[in-house]
This record gives sequence, structure tokens and C-alpha cells, in this order.
Amino acid sequence: MNAMTRSLLADAARAVRTKKYEVDPVRGLLIPAAKAYVGGLFEARYMAPGAGEFGPAHLAPNRFVGQGLNKLLNLLGGHVSANTLYLAPFEGDVVPDDTWTDANFVANADELTAYTPGTRVPWTTVATSDKLLTNVAALASATITFTAGGPYTLTGCALIGSSAKGAGTGGLVVAARFDDDISGMNVGGKLALLYGLGAIDESDA
Repeated sequence: MNAMTRSLLADAARAVRTKKYEVDPVRGLLIPAAKAYVGGLFEARYMAPGAGEFGPAHLAPNRFVGQGLNKLLNLLGGHVSANTLYLAPFEGDVVPDDTWTDANFVANADELTAYTPGTRVPWTTVATSDKLLTNVAALASATITFTAGGPYTLTGCALIGSSAKGAGTGGLVVAARFDDDISGMNVGGKLALLYGLGAIDESDA
């Protein structure tokens, strides 16, 4: 690891530890000393039973929770290895905050689970060369179908490190409340879940 990388990692770690960072609702987390933004955006589209096409996009700028920030820094520092992350939609009338973790996510968020497949859907990405990671190429595998009960309301989504619905392990990375909830989701309806994570230098923002 070169001196510049060590300096940037130190700046980011110090900013998180001392809470000297800023959150931009569009560009994400600003680390002033490193002059860089890291942030993401959830997108959800619903298709009603028999509709034939998905409705409009609902957007949610993410919140990096404390557990997720630690994971990000440890990944950059080579202290932990990357693991598969999963999309976990929820319907709780809540706004995620820094204290959310994998252990309290289900209780806090009221996770949606009455859908197929039988597990949370994976956030499947390909290596990026344009400073953006997204699962747009694998969106079919991140589309769920409601199987029972309802009607449901989607209020938010999270990225978590365990595949089992309702599991409180694996590490919670980000969570977000959608600007507009999607209500009236019923059995047979489909919900496509997209997440993009990007990074940009402050001078390019």
C-alpha cells in the first residue's frame, strides 16, 4: 500500500471516528480531508399482477450505517474480504440511522419476506471502470414476486451480508427510506430492486 493510499484511508477513518464528515443527499458521504464522495442509490419498480410492465422508478439515497462504514474502511485496508451482499426490502415506517446493524435490522425495519425466491436476492455486480457499481445487468435475479398476504407497502431497502430472510448476521452496509412509498403491492405482483454505489472526487462533483 503506497503512502497516498494510506493517507486517504487514514483521512476516511479519522472522519468517521470523529464524525467530521458530511452527507450530501445526492452525492453521498463526503470525506473532506480526502476530498471524495462515496454514496449510493436504491431504485424500486413495481409491476402489478397482469400489468405487463413495471411502473415508475422510486428512489432512495442510501444511508451508510456505522457498521457499513467500518466494513467499507476495512475492505479498503485489506483487513476483511468482500462477501456477497443481498437486497432486503422493508415496510416499516422508519428512517434508518447510524445505529442500525445486522442484529437490529429486522426489528427496526419490518422486513418484507412473503415473496419468491426463498432467500433475499443478491446484489450481483461486475467490476467497474467508471466509478459505479450496480446490479443493472443482473436485475432479473433481483426481482421478487409476492406470494401471500398483502397488500404490502415498500418503504425502504437495505444491503446486508446474509441471504436468509429475517437473518440478523453478515453485516448491514446501507439502508434507505424511499422518497415515495410503493403501496398496494399484492400477490403475483413483481418488485425489481436496483442499487448503485459510486465514488467521485470532490473536484469532479
